Amino acid sequence: MDDAVPAQLHPELAALLPRLDVPPAREVGLEAARARFAALLADGLAGGPAVDVQQLDDGGRVYRPADARGATVVLLHGGGWTVGSVADYDGLARRLAAALPAVVVSVEYRRAPEHPFPAAVDDAVAATRWALDHAATLGGDPGRVAVAGDSGGGNLAAVVCQQLRDAGGPQPAAQLLLYPNVARGADQPSVAAFGHLPFLTLSDMAWYTRNYVPRGTDLGDPRISPAEGDLSRLPPALVVTAGVDPLHDSGRAYAEALAAAGTSAQWLDEPAMAHGFAHLVALAPAAAAALDRVLARAAALLHAP
Repeated sequence: MDDAVPAQLHPELAALLPRLDVPPAREVGLEAARARFAALLADGLAGGPAVDVQQLDDGGRVYRPADARGATVVLLHGGGWTVGSVADYDGLARRLAAALPAVVVSVEYRRAPEHPFPAAVDDAVAATRWALDHAATLGGDPGRVAVAGDSGGGNLAAVVCQQLRDAGGPQPAAQLLLYPNVARGADQPSVAAFGHLPFLTLSDMAWYTRNYVPRGTDLGDPRISPAEGDLSRLPPALVVTAGVDPLHDSGRAYAEALAAAGTSAQWLDEPAMAHGFAHLVALAPAAAAALDRVLARAAALLHAP
């Protein structure tokens, strides 16, 4: 593995490679893949700040900091639509709530393969609509509800914004897309350069897609590949990419395409970080510092005058 470690990868993340170098998800099976992802996040997101937490009947959670300053964020967790859960992402939700600051609604959407596309999309749209309708009850301003997600959750956040725009009615005030999966295909240079690394392997990317997308479904559907949708008239976006990530090039291209379509879009790149750095913050101080930079930029967007 050492010979294949990119020079730009931060040494603290490089030191985690032996721990992350595990058999592909397709070999270990669904339940084992979910369990080891949960175990990694339990360590990687340990020590989240103390905030008030309310369990919702649908499995979601509401995180309230002492002062949310009127903002609400709908959080759609990552995990390739297949692994990951609200419980796994507890530490990240706490960090978002405290640092942004904002009331965070963490969504327990249905996962594949038990519930393939478009179940997760339908749940993410419904949850964001619920947050928009109940922002005042949650303690926030109905006009300051953002949607956020990382990786597969970033995909869902981008899709939600397109779907709600097309449907009319209330819209999110902003979107935070953290190393999002927004485009089909694997021909970007970053996939070839980094798809062998265990942070996100090409093999696992394919496994996630096979689980999520029913056979015969058009991968160009904007609800799967939002980069192929109409990118105009969308909420202001902060698109964050990791330099050592197969999804780096497609994320950068998405930010550029949003701006070209007239949507306000900021691109924040973390060149020394890898895919998933936001859930490695308790294992690597450099990842924690990178997440701090992301949240500072997101807070400026969320609380802009």
